[in-house]
Amino acid sequence: MENFQPTCTLSDWKLRQDLLRRVRSFFDEKKVLEVESPSLSNACGTDPHLDFIETNETPPRYLMTSPEFHMKRLLAAGFGDIYQIAKAFRFGEKGQRHNSEFTMVEWYRENMTMEDLMSEVEDLCSAILDYEVKAKRTKWVDAFKNYAHVDPFCQNLMSFVFVCENNGVPVPGNFRAFSREDWWDYIMVMVIEPFLGKEGPEFLMAYPPSQAALAETYVGDDGLIWAKRFELYIENMELCNGYQELTDAIEQEERFKQDLLLRERLGKTLPKIDNLFLDALHHGMPSCSGVALGLDRLFMLAMRKAEIASVILFPDETA
Repeated sequence: MENFQPTCTLSDWKLRQDLLRRVRSFFDEKKVLEVESPSLSNACGTDPHLDFIETNETPPRYLMTSPEFHMKRLLAAGFGDIYQIAKAFRFGEKGQRHNSEFTMVEWYRENMTMEDLMSEVEDLCSAILDYEVKAKRTKWVDAFKNYAHVDPFCQNLMSFVFVCENNGVPVPGNFRAFSREDWWDYIMVMVIEPFLGKEGPEFLMAYPPSQAALAETYVGDDGLIWAKRFELYIENMELCNGYQELTDAIEQEERFKQDLLLRERLGKTLPKIDNLFLDALHHGMPSCSGVALGLDRLFMLAMRKAEIASVILFPDETA
């Protein structure tokens, strides 16, 4: 007989509900409006590194990897500062810190810079973790130089092979077919991420534009173009992904097309572009910053749990 029991105990579930109330109180105090958007949609994101779950309808519909596009439509409709506690779905994401269905809190703040939103993320984490979260700021390029000891823009891609060998990381069997961006993704996950947030909370920020398809860009002191994107790591665990949001509809559509070209090269399904989201941008979305934060992972830290199954009732294996 199979075990029907939940993987989160009753006492831990009650603690999770207390933490969830703290999240809502945090936004209530800031007068941020709670909203709800569909989990099942006619379109989805084009991110080459996210795999979605779709129905077998014709045309298919998609379980949302994030409520982002619907929430931005609400911003364009004049809803102001908003947040949502939502279920998100990502195909194939299973493991100690992953479940294909998980809970996130996503929020958008009008006329707020990325830096100010990063401070607000620290405040929310502090409210949940019961200690002051003050995160180190590390630029993406400096993470490669400081943790992997490589210039991500090096001329010789074999330099990334040497990084793997120097760090005891397997060299991918098909590495000769790797593009520079393939190497960036691989080195980030295999070499750099084990260092992030290890000595204390740490923001990774200022990404190449190709790594942040929904973010505004700027020219840095080095003369290069960078994206206003950030991620927070605590105890080696990635908690959130945020942007100072792109509001240019024409530029956004072009980025979606580039995403689809990359998805095609990777042999992945090609979703249709979300034209209602683009219509919202054409209508006019206010200047804003937004972030999605994984609540299951934040609660894991607060409850001192090593596995996501310990803070949810029925993970993929028993759902």
